[in-house]
Amino acid sequence: MAYVQDHAPPPAMRSVGMAYLLWVPSMFGVAGLHRFYTGRWGTGLLWLLTVGLCGVGSVVDLFLIPEQVQMFNRSAAGQGNQAPMALGQGILALARRRGVRGFTFNDAVLELGHSPEAIRPALESLMQEDCIHVTNDLEGRIIYREP
Repeated sequence: MAYVQDHAPPPAMRSVGMAYLLWVPSMFGVAGLHRFYTGRWGTGLLWLLTVGLCGVGSVVDLFLIPEQVQMFNRSAAGQGNQAPMALGQGILALARRRGVRGFTFNDAVLELGHSPEAIRPALESLMQEDCIHVTNDLEGRIIYREP
């Protein structure tokens, strides 16, 4: 299988403590820094321009910061620390476990813990190499399974 590996360094892991520290300026009108820190650039800019949605969004973020940091770290670990080959092997293992009933695209995203943007090219490459076949189940859903 031909996989192209990105040699960019993985993003540094984020800490909940630092995210809360970056939340503190929102009490003084500079909101959204913690969102930039956790990779949420769009909402970070929105928070910055609207003073944290008039403060309401900043208060809600007090409870969401740990989840935001966890999601960023999970994404960074999935993209930076696992070679694309490991994703292909995970898809093949899923196909073998599911047998003739196969699996859907959503099954792969949920079970393998990767983004749809990472799963799709891996599936396409496996189909080109004739390692995975695509078909429909009785309900008309697209399913993938071993040949």
